[in-house]
Amino acid sequence: MTIIYLYRSLAAFGGVERIFIDKANYLAEHYGYHVYIITWEQGGHSIVYPLSPKVTHVDWGILFYRQYQYGLFKRMFMQWKMEKEFFKKLSNFVHTTQADIVIGASCEFTTMAGMDLLQRKTHTILETHSMRTSIEKNNPPAGNLLMRRAFERRDKKLHQYIKHMSAFVTLTHNDAKDWSDITPQARIIPNMLHRYPAEISPDKKTQKRIITAGRLVEQKGYDLLLDAWSKVHQKHPEWILDIYGEGEDKNMLLEKRKNLALENSVLFHPPTSDIYQKYMDSDFYVMSSRYEGFGLVLAEAMSCGIPCVSFDCPHGPSDIIKDHEDGLLVEKENIKELADKICYLIENENVRIKMGHKARENVKRFLPENVMPQWKNLFESLTYSSK
Repeated sequence: MTIIYLYRSLAAFGGVERIFIDKANYLAEHYGYHVYIITWEQGGHSIVYPLSPKVTHVDWGILFYRQYQYGLFKRMFMQWKMEKEFFKKLSNFVHTTQADIVIGASCEFTTMAGMDLLQRKTHTILETHSMRTSIEKNNPPAGNLLMRRAFERRDKKLHQYIKHMSAFVTLTHNDAKDWSDITPQARIIPNMLHRYPAEISPDKKTQKRIITAGRLVEQKGYDLLLDAWSKVHQKHPEWILDIYGEGEDKNMLLEKRKNLALENSVLFHPPTSDIYQKYMDSDFYVMSSRYEGFGLVLAEAMSCGIPCVSFDCPHGPSDIIKDHEDGLLVEKENIKELADKICYLIENENVRIKMGHKARENVKRFLPENVMPQWKNLFESLTYSSK
């Protein structure tokens, strides 16, 4: 079977990029598929995560971002010209490789438009890593009727593309439910764990440290977490919150930490390549996101034998955490409840340890050998139905 993945660039360190490469590697290494990764804005940058020698990477060098250096009309012409080149290259590549499946790894319009032109030539799969409301343009400026109509036309086209796909894949049950009016047959395939530690300490002592990791942006809700932590700190001043990440909100968060007098109990760290060791050096994980596509960091932390406390935000946490069994779910953006649940795990070591053992066992369902057969079954169901 021949699979083509489409993704703009693999030059940035990110969860989606790592998952995407892990899947391509697995399909080539374990199932013997011919796997191609097509990028178009990779440029001279190397791929950030190890790529199997059995996976072929091709970059087309179509640099769409260059259009933004021009004025409106020339920009529109450059966009049209580059899209025309993209569509031609894609059609030719599918014909040359006799691809069975073309997968778009994002709901990007150029990708979707190119895949839409492949109808009846091959099977197409679109996978989304974001919730519906973050993909649609449903918040035009107030009173701007022209912009509202443009947003409506854009979303109508988005829905049309999705309906034309051979399959549409979401990460969670709630996300599939959100799209049910557009495509009631959405397939649900979760992200898979990149790593599952072979061993963890069986008699781990309390570290008095809580960990969280992610980009320092509004989505991750670290401002809400600092408000909650100020309440936790009053009851448990000896405990430390470690935050790993960088982002545009860093200065705001540092200022908020200062205003809340939390400099000694909230520590900001740069991203680390050894995050699994940091999980194992912590007592539990906390997620304060306003929304998520999946929230794979929860599963990563749980694989290290620590439970998680998380807002029950759209959409991932409730698909990963089994409330009061391997972690705790909190009403989204409820700061007081988040503080209370953090304090509960701090104050109940036996519960925390028991949940951690259960967490490590429960997340085995996200191991590659449990997730990737779902992709294989999807591919085979599509290709078999066309015979």
